[in-house]
Amino acid sequence: MSERIRTVRVGVPCGDCGTLEKTHRFSYAYDHSALPEHQVSLTMPVRLPSYSRGAIHPIFEQNLPEGFVRQRIIERLQKHIRVDEMLFLALQRDYGIGRLQYQSERFPAGDVGKEDLTEILQWRGRESLFEELVSKYLLQTSVSGVQPKVLVADSRATFQTPSLIIKSGLDEYPGLAVNEYFCMTAARKCGLQVPEFYLSDDHSLFIMQRFDLFANGERLGVEDFSVLLGERADDKYAGSYESLARVINMYCASPRLDLELFFRLLVLSVAVGNGDAHKKNFSVIYDDITKPETIRLSPAYDIVSTVPYLQGDTPALKMNGHKKSFPTRAELVRFGKKIGIKQPAEIIEQIVATVSDTLAQHKYLFDEHPFIYQAIKRGSKKIGVRHLTLLS
Repeated sequence: MSERIRTVRVGVPCGDCGTLEKTHRFSYAYDHSALPEHQVSLTMPVRLPSYSRGAIHPIFEQNLPEGFVRQRIIERLQKHIRVDEMLFLALQRDYGIGRLQYQSERFPAGDVGKEDLTEILQWRGRESLFEELVSKYLLQTSVSGVQPKVLVADSRATFQTPSLIIKSGLDEYPGLAVNEYFCMTAARKCGLQVPEFYLSDDHSLFIMQRFDLFANGERLGVEDFSVLLGERADDKYAGSYESLARVINMYCASPRLDLELFFRLLVLSVAVGNGDAHKKNFSVIYDDITKPETIRLSPAYDIVSTVPYLQGDTPALKMNGHKKSFPTRAELVRFGKKIGIKQPAEIIEQIVATVSDTLAQHKYLFDEHPFIYQAIKRGSKKIGVRHLTLLS
């Protein structure tokens, strides 16, 4: 029988805090010496009784790889060790998004190789750079999402934590890097906070800086909305955007400000045809888990137009009770008023105008993939009134 990992030690930047064990259930126990600052999640206060579940706790599931990365790790390791959630946590070590760290004897922490961002952006080789990076850094890539991606350390950084998320659509999703680059550019122009991001010169790679790292490598706390709702990642497409608004009201220090940012992000997702704005693509961040006044909505991330690849795609979650199709302008206004947004119609108009302008300015990016341009253009028309002549 393959070797398996049964326990991992869990830590935060200020020190070890407890042990996660897998038997017939998952059980997490804080150390008896754990202090409030050792709390692993906003949803799991420090206490003496253990937290026991049949499925892995949402905070520990948050960064488990999905899709492409998960399958590649299985292919590489399944002959040597039992591939399950505990293995993925052991591999994560202190590389994952957020402040949690994992220790196991099987995969001790060590130095990571670094790559030059400029060389990645200017790559001209015949071989696939993305496949080369995956081969080198697969076992340090613990990040959620089904899109092909890899975590790489930046040679400019003074710390070891991999800080660059490099994504590719490969052959399955042509033009995906250009797609995400455009959508994130539109998000920035719409006044949303976004991490630094880049598009490789050959348009094959989208690169994003992690938003949970300070310049010195210190970590912010990050918890996605699946975690805050106490749900499994498999349920990320279940529920409603109204439930996410309630999470913001419950946890964020300035809910009125963050609700408007949330509404702007939803309007942008509708405008570009992003059907993947699910629970795990919204997060809160905080400087200190013992200071609730620091909890706020994270920068925007993982915004792509899905409709070019999935004809008839629908929103990830319900809005106003349904998700059979992307909401109309009137439905967005109704939702905005429901969650307390002032002047939602004006916000929608502003977002649509910005997307339209950005699309016109970046039309050259879509020369090889005009179907993406046309799909975003159609989505903007659905909820916009003015400025649409810019898209002609």
